[in-house]
Amino acid sequence: MRHNFIGIVISTAMDKTVRVQVAKRVMVHRFQKEVLRHKVYMAHDELENCNNGDVVRIEHCRKLSRHKSFAVAEVIKPARSWTDPETGIDMYLREIRNYKPDAKAAQADVTTKEFAAPKVPAPPQNDINLDADMKTYEQTGTLGQ
Repeated sequence: MRHNFIGIVISTAMDKTVRVQVAKRVMVHRFQKEVLRHKVYMAHDELENCNNGDVVRIEHCRKLSRHKSFAVAEVIKPARSWTDPETGIDMYLREIRNYKPDAKAAQADVTTKEFAAPKVPAPPQNDINLDADMKTYEQTGTLGQ
């Protein structure tokens, strides 16, 4: 019986090779808690029909290279994709999260205003006569308004 794993394709940058991330639950007995562990496998993709985000089943085979000993058996669920209506670029969900539009294109439509420092406020106008108020206080014990 061959080893079979189900995982998500995380990279398709190489020719006829994909990187597949396989998750498994492991019990940590010290804390009596289940945690999720990940391992990345290199898998052979002869037809190059895998894309980032696809859920695939990989199967153990003879060693194909130093790091490759698995082959993609089937694509279980293709990644959801979205086509940008303006550019026509087909993007997958992981690429959408990391997508940053051109800064030059974004600045072309924007007009900027020049910076103008705010005016300095005028000092408050006080109608206080300290000498007269002090004399009134000394005579009557209260301040006269």
